[in-house]
Amino acid sequence: MTEQNLSSSNIVLEGVRVHNLKNFNLQIARNLLTVICGVSGSGKSSLAFDVLFAEGQRRYVETFSPYARQFLDRIERPDVDRIEGIPPAIAIRQNARTNSARSTIGTRTEIVDYLRILFAEAGDVVCPECDLPAVRMTADSATEFLLKVGEGWRAMLVFDPVDQEDTSVAERLEQQRRHGFARCIINGVSLSIDDVLAARPDRCDSPDYKVSVQIIADRIRLDRSAAGRIAESLEQIFAVADGRCAALVEAGVTTESSASTASATVIVDGKQWQVVPLSVRLMCRQCGHEFETATPEMLNFQSPLGACPTCEGTGQVSGMSFDRVVPDTSLSLQDGAIRPWTTPAYRHELDELLALAADFDLPVNVPFAELTSRHRQLIHDGVPECRFGGLTGFHRWLVRNRYKQGVSVWLNRWRSWLDCPDCHGSRLIASAGCVKLRGLTITTAAQQELDQLAEWVDAVVADLSDEMQSALSSVVAQLTSRLRFLNDCGLSYLSLDRSMRTLSGGEAQRVVLTSALGSGLINTLYVLDEPTSGLHPNDAAKVIAAARQLQRLGNTVVVVEHDPDFIRAADLIVEIGPAAGAAGGNVVFQGTPAELIHTAQTATATGLTDLDASSHTISRPRRTPSRWLSFVGVRCHNICDLSGRLPLDVICVVTGVSGSGKSSLIVDALYPAICQKLGQPCAVEADGVVAELTGVEQIADICLLDQSPLRGSSRSIPATMIGCFDDIRKVLADTHEARKRNYRAGTFSFNSAKGGRCPDCEGRGVVTVEMQFLADIQTTCEACHGRRFRPDVLEVRHRNRNIDDILQMTADDAFLFFNGQQRIQQRLNALRQAGLGYLCIGQPVSTLSGGEAQRLRIAALLAGVPLADESVPVPTSRSTTAAAATLFVLDEPSTGLHLRDISALMKCLNHLVEIGHSVIVIEHDPQVVRHCDVVVELGPGPGRHGGRIVSAAD
Repeated sequence: MTEQNLSSSNIVLEGVRVHNLKNFNLQIARNLLTVICGVSGSGKSSLAFDVLFAEGQRRYVETFSPYARQFLDRIERPDVDRIEGIPPAIAIRQNARTNSARSTIGTRTEIVDYLRILFAEAGDVVCPECDLPAVRMTADSATEFLLKVGEGWRAMLVFDPVDQEDTSVAERLEQQRRHGFARCIINGVSLSIDDVLAARPDRCDSPDYKVSVQIIADRIRLDRSAAGRIAESLEQIFAVADGRCAALVEAGVTTESSASTASATVIVDGKQWQVVPLSVRLMCRQCGHEFETATPEMLNFQSPLGACPTCEGTGQVSGMSFDRVVPDTSLSLQDGAIRPWTTPAYRHELDELLALAADFDLPVNVPFAELTSRHRQLIHDGVPECRFGGLTGFHRWLVRNRYKQGVSVWLNRWRSWLDCPDCHGSRLIASAGCVKLRGLTITTAAQQELDQLAEWVDAVVADLSDEMQSALSSVVAQLTSRLRFLNDCGLSYLSLDRSMRTLSGGEAQRVVLTSALGSGLINTLYVLDEPTSGLHPNDAAKVIAAARQLQRLGNTVVVVEHDPDFIRAADLIVEIGPAAGAAGGNVVFQGTPAELIHTAQTATATGLTDLDASSHTISRPRRTPSRWLSFVGVRCHNICDLSGRLPLDVICVVTGVSGSGKSSLIVDALYPAICQKLGQPCAVEADGVVAELTGVEQIADICLLDQSPLRGSSRSIPATMIGCFDDIRKVLADTHEARKRNYRAGTFSFNSAKGGRCPDCEGRGVVTVEMQFLADIQTTCEACHGRRFRPDVLEVRHRNRNIDDILQMTADDAFLFFNGQQRIQQRLNALRQAGLGYLCIGQPVSTLSGGEAQRLRIAALLAGVPLADESVPVPTSRSTTAAAATLFVLDEPSTGLHLRDISALMKCLNHLVEIGHSVIVIEHDPQVVRHCDVVVELGPGPGRHGGRIVSAAD
């Protein structure tokens, strides 16, 4: 085969030297499913994203016009000798979630866009008061309607003259007389227009003279023989009355007092007439209320035309709730039940409340839980006449002054996000709720679980006329195919209105895959980052099928993955290793899955071989719990009135199929309830209700490690995360050269503008080029060449190493380098215990893989350091009392971990238990489940089929 044919059927890489990759050559077959595997930190993501995706993106940019490329000259080429045969690339990373409050599953998959078109074209506008469809009328249809509702009765066709600004009654009546109309109704009396103008010329000529005026267009008996005359009159009225009129149908004689109680009747000349509104606009036939025409923009909460003006399309508004500001309801107001008002800065708010208490009979010495609703309303709403704003006024002040950093932090800590009082969480304007299709509004349709929504869409399509089905064929095809894909991927328990930021990493990637499949692209390189993370093993086959579907469309699919089932299902395997960090970076295997299992001696091959053999073994005796955390009446999402207990002093795993309610129970319900009992801030919004919770007194603190990105600035590095960078800077500041130059520890900080950081990149080492239509591009800073500091700062050395040299060290090397610095070594050893000894202590946290980020959280726990704004206790020694223990809650800590790395994770968790703490793990991975002491399984299915404890065994 010639070189040209080789490059057309393969992606050819020569001399790959990115990060820790060791100058290797590699060929990846196009239009196949290739899995890149290896231990965590071996270089998989570097090959997949920093080489394949980066070069594919760069070459795509080169197809732009010369004018556009002049803004993109700073895109760096990967450190590779030669790359041939690479197609345009799309990357779907683990951080596919977004923090935008408007980003939902529906918007991310574009399903809601097609749903809006379906509602606008096939839906009905229904009057919310009468529950009747609004209709448009023509002269003929209005005639038929009148004959149907009042045949045989006398009627008057009337209309309101168009009211123009600064126009007198006389001018309006004169205008209608010129149109041929002779009579009118003024204040319930029918009169001749000539008589009105002759009798009251002075008053009618004044623009300030206000009177109820209706023009009588025709008087007629509603009969089939007069249908032509009725239609002709209506057509004339619609032309001169802006498309609106009414038929007054005689309903018998009545008194004025009795008529006033009937909303659809009027008194004219002492007789009661039924009002039948008619309009060429969209209108309710019963009450006459007019509605806007349904459009896709009106149903779009991301458009100014459809977004609720109060919440601006987010469905929530900021406010103060007692659940957040009163963590301990057993305290009285005088004892500081309202926590934000106990600090010196805001103590005056509490003083004002206490001063008003006697005047409003507000008890200040009883527990907050015993206060009545009237008392709570007074605290919440305040007393404006006494210049006390309450929690509402306090919140308004914080919002107005949030430009101050301290106030902004305080606001974010204590405020809650509440359902919008106007749209009630629907995000849309009120008129959008009037559009219904088969009994559902677009809001209620988006709240359905995806499998139910798919059935509803099929029923809607079956009800459409042949003409409508033909017009909406492309919309229906996209809608049904995308819903089918989400259901096939195991996400049937989700709904379209679910926020993207609440999804796990695996769920988010599968949602993004839906858009990729719906785009219909071919000859494209898709790079996926562990799409099975957060997925139960029973559902892995569905994601594999989705990746296969991408490949069958004519695309090249490269997946970074640890899942054994995904590895076995691939066409080709590329394993990077043999170890992590500097010990990795080589291609240790390339071939088929069968060749990997039967002939290779790599870490992945060994793990796959030993997986079945060790499926029922555990290397240590299982612990038996002696203390329990009991809960009663938990309600959260798909969990309804659940009761049970969780063990303490052991490693307890909560498992079950995806969507069974694991995170809802532990993270959304129990964790906030425990935080409230302990009186500590909660890192998540409470979505659930716990009726009764006992056993909390047995723990002193609780710490949550969820799947959210590591909190910290873009300059965060492992050394700052584990808390040793401050000590390293002090060591450098204590050198002779630093003291001679009067350098302090802050000089060696790249987080402070007053320090010695590079002014061009502000201590990041890279410069970000913001792109409008592509992902932002990062290039190495030309001033410091990625070293972060000014040249004079880099001249200061400790043991012949400057600050940049130290940050380039691995945790293992730095542990030896700082021999004798006990505090630094203790914290670096936490990295080593977590299996991250290969990690450079100065590597940007944003470049870490998912598994490395999770283990860095564990390392911070072992080092006893809070992760940014997270409250993490210090587990350093065995507790002397039971109440000193901490409960650690970990949400899928095995994400991104190789089979071999799970043992290191479990050693860390066992260490936490051995020094007196308790661990609850939400996990799917069989390796983790096998090494836990107690297993609690939720299910039996996802969504509405789950939410129950189906098994609890040790």
